[in-house]
Amino acid sequence: MIFNELVRVVSTKKIAQNTYQTFLNSSSISSAIKPGQFINILPSNNWDKMMRRPMSVASQKEGEISIIYKVIGDGTQFMRNWEKGDVVDIIGPLGNYWENFEDTYPILIGGGVGIAPILNFHRLLNQQNIKHALIMGAQTKVDHFMSHEPAKQIFMTTDDGTFGIHGNVLYPLKKIINSNVSSPKVFTCGPPAMMEVIKHYTDENEIFCDVALETIMACGFGICQGCTVEY
Repeated sequence: MIFNELVRVVSTKKIAQNTYQTFLNSSSISSAIKPGQFINILPSNNWDKMMRRPMSVASQKEGEISIIYKVIGDGTQFMRNWEKGDVVDIIGPLGNYWENFEDTYPILIGGGVGIAPILNFHRLLNQQNIKHALIMGAQTKVDHFMSHEPAKQIFMTTDDGTFGIHGNVLYPLKKIINSNVSSPKVFTCGPPAMMEVIKHYTDENEIFCDVALETIMACGFGICQGCTVEY
């Protein structure tokens, strides 16, 4: 079931360079949404644009959800300036969710703010005691907000080598695959170029891979066809 819910801002904090996490109270969507799904947000009561802003849910618990975003345009500018107690109009849950992972070794890969649905999936796998790996890629150290913990199968990469592994997300992915884990399956969300490279690698090595194709959409349901992605 999809809900149109008026929620209140709990808090907003800066977690990395130009990257913020906002927590929203939510009675209905918080209990209905699944990792990988998103909400459509009306950034302001004065919003004069046709499209809401789609945001993947980065965390959920009873009565609360959170989103992670970079401040790029008018919508995210409004969101960064939300104050505690502000009322926000959201619709959700929308989109598909991560599934068919129970009998696999999930390898979760996020790039930039594409890490948001990956983090919520990471939370779910931890709750279910499913062993898995998490990889997050970024350009440089200031874009990261998680710890690099290879012993816990959590890998951070940077293009410039200022934090974690020097290189892109393929480096730890190949290392994990070469360690002969049983039934690996990749789940990824992030920049299209990153996901395309991952998909080529997994196809060549006959590894199952689920790709989250995120794009701005007007309706949030796929009816308007504005979110189509060339394959």
